[in-house]
Amino acid sequence: MRFSSELLEEIRNRCDIVDIISGYVPLKPAGKGFKGLCPFHEEKTPSFMVSPEKQLFHCFGCGEGGNVFNFIMKFEKVEFYEAVKMLAKKAGVTLPSDDKKGNLLYKQKDRLYKLNNLAAKYYQECLARTFQGKKIKNYLKKRGINDKTVEKYRLGYAPAGGNLLINFLKKKGYSYENLIKAGLVKRSNIDGSYLDYFRNRIIFPIFNVQGNIVGFGGRVLDDSLPKYINSPETLIYNKGENLYNLNFAREDIRKKNEAIIVEGYTDILIVQQYGCTNTVASLGTALTIKQIELIKRFADNVLIAYDADSAGNLATLRSLDLLIKTGLGVKVIVLPQGYDPADFLIKKGSKAFQFLIEKSLSLIDYRLKLLYAKYNTSTIEGRVKIIEEILPTLSVIDNEVELRAQIKKLSEELNLSEEAILIELKKYKRGAKEFTYNFIRPDSEPGNVVAEKILIGSMLGDVEIAQKVLKDLREEDFTVLLHRQIVSAIESLLRDNNGLDPQKVIDYLDDDKAAKLISRILMENNITFNEKVIFGCIDTIKNYKLTQEIKELEKRAKMLDEKIKNSEKIEENDLKELGKIVKQLKTRNVN
Repeated sequence: MRFSSELLEEIRNRCDIVDIISGYVPLKPAGKGFKGLCPFHEEKTPSFMVSPEKQLFHCFGCGEGGNVFNFIMKFEKVEFYEAVKMLAKKAGVTLPSDDKKGNLLYKQKDRLYKLNNLAAKYYQECLARTFQGKKIKNYLKKRGINDKTVEKYRLGYAPAGGNLLINFLKKKGYSYENLIKAGLVKRSNIDGSYLDYFRNRIIFPIFNVQGNIVGFGGRVLDDSLPKYINSPETLIYNKGENLYNLNFAREDIRKKNEAIIVEGYTDILIVQQYGCTNTVASLGTALTIKQIELIKRFADNVLIAYDADSAGNLATLRSLDLLIKTGLGVKVIVLPQGYDPADFLIKKGSKAFQFLIEKSLSLIDYRLKLLYAKYNTSTIEGRVKIIEEILPTLSVIDNEVELRAQIKKLSEELNLSEEAILIELKKYKRGAKEFTYNFIRPDSEPGNVVAEKILIGSMLGDVEIAQKVLKDLREEDFTVLLHRQIVSAIESLLRDNNGLDPQKVIDYLDDDKAAKLISRILMENNITFNEKVIFGCIDTIKNYKLTQEIKELEKRAKMLDEKIKNSEKIEENDLKELGKIVKQLKTRNVN
């Protein structure tokens, strides 16, 4: 679904890009614009630029760029519709009601949010007003969870009956299909009847980063298994894409530039009561890439506070390696055997927990601590196993100085040569399947590609120049697909008399790669747009096209010549074709 260009322009005009981005990223004046550290990749020297004049942003480190809508989509991890909605709210612009009606996906998601919110209210009422619910409230108090936390996190109780929630929601007008899509109902394996998904469990609503309820977690009241269950995957809920408590903790995480990661709901509820308000939970699973990306939006550092058993398992350790690989600083809080963060805080208090934070270990030191306990370091076999298992963590250390220091320490502790460890590391890396990002410098691009970029920048800034360029060149004269798409958008906007500026082209294309390229072209300091340069670029593109045509004709002529030489009988058609090619070559060479 597309919004009208007039509506998008009104929202943009009311939302100055510098004001919006400075709410997320500290910016400092730099020439005609502003600069800061890029929020989309780790960097120490600012390469993230914002132009109030062009109303664009661009990072010259990672290549992210675009207008204010692109920034909100990237930073808040939302779709275009949601970004428009968020900025419209900031700008005080009312979105037309028919736009909402036309957006089927938005309607479906909104229905699920409302349905989950209604279910959460039902569970809260059951906790507050039923006999069993009141018993559970007492149980929560004994576990150290106070009334303020119960209210803040909207804890509830799912009654033991098989279809009590179903009956409640059916009276509100929801169909079985709605309830199944929300993950609140399932079909019985025995007779196919509809059953409440959560029954006789304490309910923990799961919020997304915007504060909408996307699913639920349910804990049993006894020792039966499974102890915890979560909502099934729905249109709005994926376990591996959410972090429990991020909606409440995001600002404190941003301020402290550090997130504490615990495992479950109870840990969060207790830990935040003791003042650790920058804490999130991975919902009992090994961290996923999506969860790590969420963390990276708000902080550069993480502290892992898992209980000793799960913190040492292989899946967890692999996910912690991913944290380092994505550029986050990682430390592990070492809890005593048998403790989780909630138990430790209740029994030992905040000061003791703060002491553990101060004594937290780097990930490599933590892994070595586990490996030294697991293998016999007095045997060569034990030392080899330690090296084998530490290689994944060593392989994600980008800093060469740190890597050499870690290898030197390993060499001394295990009495192995540094060279041998390095050889094994190189072998491991050669076998590893990982992406490499090759950023091509502008000066290494072919001349015609650079010329195409300059012409695109020129056209975006001036309607008359765009019209002149399009008289001399056609869309297909541009060799890069993305360039052709941008030129096509410019032609369409001119043809429809919609005016021409970078913002409209970005909105028209609705493509992240196009937004990045346009922002980069227009914010490159070393690109000049004047008449002499423009006509020079047109000539460059024409000459390149002509050269390619000549090469193709010469190739065809050579093939025909070889065919004629090697044939016993000369075909008249071949001679005619060769003569035609020679004539074309003469014409091209004259040009």
